Amino acid sequence: MKRWISKRCNAEFGKIASRYNITEIFAEILVKRGLYTWEAMDKYLFPGLELMYKPELMKDLVKAAGLLKESIKKGIKIRVIGDYDVDGIMSTYILVKGISMLGGNADYRIPHRIKDGYGIRSYMADEAYSCGAGLVITCDNGISATDAALRAKELGIKYIITDHHEVPSEDGRPVIPAADAVVNPKQPECNYPFPQLCGAGVAYKILSYIFEQENNKNYIEELLPFAAIATVCDVVPLTDENRIIVSNGIKLLSDRNILKNKGLIALLDELQLGKDINTGSIGFRIGPCINAAGRLSDAAKGMELLLEDNSTEAARRAQELVRFNEERKDMTAKAEAEADRQAAGSDMQNEPVLVIYLENCHESVAGIVAGRVREKYYRPVYVLTKAGRGLKGSGRSIPGYHMQSELMKCHGLLTEFGGHAMAAGFSLPEENLNKFRSVLNRQCSLSPDELIEKVTFDKEVKLADISRELITQLKWLEPFGEANEKAVFAKRGVIIKSVHMCGKENQIARLKLEDEGKVFDAVDFNAERCTGAAVTARYGENAWINMQDGICGQNIDILYVPDINNMYGNIQFKILDCR
Repeated sequence: MKRWISKRCNAEFGKIASRYNITEIFAEILVKRGLYTWEAMDKYLFPGLELMYKPELMKDLVKAAGLLKESIKKGIKIRVIGDYDVDGIMSTYILVKGISMLGGNADYRIPHRIKDGYGIRSYMADEAYSCGAGLVITCDNGISATDAALRAKELGIKYIITDHHEVPSEDGRPVIPAADAVVNPKQPECNYPFPQLCGAGVAYKILSYIFEQENNKNYIEELLPFAAIATVCDVVPLTDENRIIVSNGIKLLSDRNILKNKGLIALLDELQLGKDINTGSIGFRIGPCINAAGRLSDAAKGMELLLEDNSTEAARRAQELVRFNEERKDMTAKAEAEADRQAAGSDMQNEPVLVIYLENCHESVAGIVAGRVREKYYRPVYVLTKAGRGLKGSGRSIPGYHMQSELMKCHGLLTEFGGHAMAAGFSLPEENLNKFRSVLNRQCSLSPDELIEKVTFDKEVKLADISRELITQLKWLEPFGEANEKAVFAKRGVIIKSVHMCGKENQIARLKLEDEGKVFDAVDFNAERCTGAAVTARYGENAWINMQDGICGQNIDILYVPDINNMYGNIQFKILDCR
C-alpha cells in the first residue's frame, strides 16, 4: 500500500489571495510549489519570455556563438551531431534550422541506436572531415566523448560541445573533453542560474544570443516550439526557465497561423491534435512518434520529417512515424506482459531489485518496459534483452537507489554502462546474468520503508469546497510535468453510492460518491488496481464484485484531482489513489 504524505507550510494565504484575487486554497497550493516570494510567484504565474536568463551567463556560450558566426561568415561547412531521442532530434533541428536562417551551411548526423549507440564516436569526426566540414557541433551529447574531441583536433576541425548531461569525473575531478568551446550548464565552472535545461534548451540559448545580437526575433517562432517539445519529452523539471520555454512554446504549437514547420503540422494533423496541445499530448503522443523511428528504424527519419518542405511528402512521413509508434506499442505490450509474469513469480517476490531477462524483446523498448514494471511493483528494475554480442539492458529506479552508482559496484561483470540516478543503460556477457542479479540484490541497501511508495498530496479538501473558480485557477499551474505536477487533494471518509464499469476492457469505473450528505461524480481510470484493490483490502474478497452488482455504501479515503467533465460540463473528481 502507498503511503500518503501531506505537504505542509505556513504563510498568510489570505494576503496572497487578496494580491492575486484568487481563492485561499489556490494561494496555499502556490506556496506549496516552493514559491515563497512575490517575485517567485509573479514569475510562476506570468512566465513571459522576457524573464529568460541572459545566454551569456552560460560558460563558453559567447565563445561558441563566435565560432558559429565566424564559420557562417566564411562559408565553412558545419556538421551537427545529435542523438536518437526526442531531445537529440529537436536539438539537431534547432541548430540546423537556426544556422540556415543565419545564412550558414549545416548538415547533420543522428547516431543509429543499435549500429552507433549513444553519442558522438571518433569515427564520426572522420566522417565529418570526409564531407568537408570545418566545424562540428554536438547537441544533447559530447560531454563524455573525450576521444571524439581529440580526433576532431587531430583532423584540424573546430569542435563545439553543447550538452546538458552530468560531467564525468575521475578520482573526484571533472573530465571535460578538449573542445574549442564547451557549453553545458552542469559543468563545475559554469554559474548559469538554471542548470536544468535539456539539450535543446542549451542549443536554443546559443542561437537566441546570436539572433538577439542581430535584433532578429524570428528565431522565437521558428525554434521555440521545438525546444518546448524536447523539454517536456526529456522529463527535466518544468520549473523556472523550463516553465517559460514550455509555456510559450505550447502557445506557438497551438497556433496554426504562427507554426510554419510543415512536417510538424503534418504530424499534428495525423494525430488529430488541434489547438488544445498540452504537455500530455506532447509527452504521450507527439514525442513517442518522434522516438519510435529511432527505436524501430532510424532516428534520422524524425529529422527528415521536420526538414520536409513539401506538404504531401510531410504527410507521408508523418504517417510512417505514427505507424512505427503503433508497432512499438504492440511490441511493448507483449514485452510488458512477459516482464509482469516474471516479476510476479515466487522467486522475485521478495527481491528488492528486479532483474528481468526478455530474450525476444527489442532492445529499444527495454527502458519503457522497465519503467512500467517499476511503476507497478515500486522496485528498481533492470530489463535485459538478447543483443548481437551478449545482453543489453536498461534500468529505471526509485528514490533512494542511485542506479549508476550501483552499476559501478559491479562493473567487473559489465562490458559497458552509463546513466544517472534514475536510469541507466548497460551491456554484459550472457553468462554473467545470474551473478549480476545476485550481486545487485546482495549489495542493495534499500530499507523496507524505502520500498513503500510515497504519494504526496497538497491539502485535504471537502468535495463540496471544490468550486469552478478554483478549477479554473488550478489550470494556471500548467504546463504540468516533472517537478510541477497537478494539484492533488485528499478526502477521508467518502461513501461509494454506486459503481458503473465501462471502457474497452471494463477498466474504468464511474462512481457516485457521498461526502457530508452531498453526492458527487467521480471516475477511476484504473479501477481494478485502485478503487477495486482498496475496497477488497478493507472489506474483503467479494466486496468489489458486490459493489458492481449494486451492493454499495462502503467508506473509503481518496486522493483526487478535480476537473470539468467536457461532455456534461459538471465538476468531476478523478481518483488517483484510495484506501
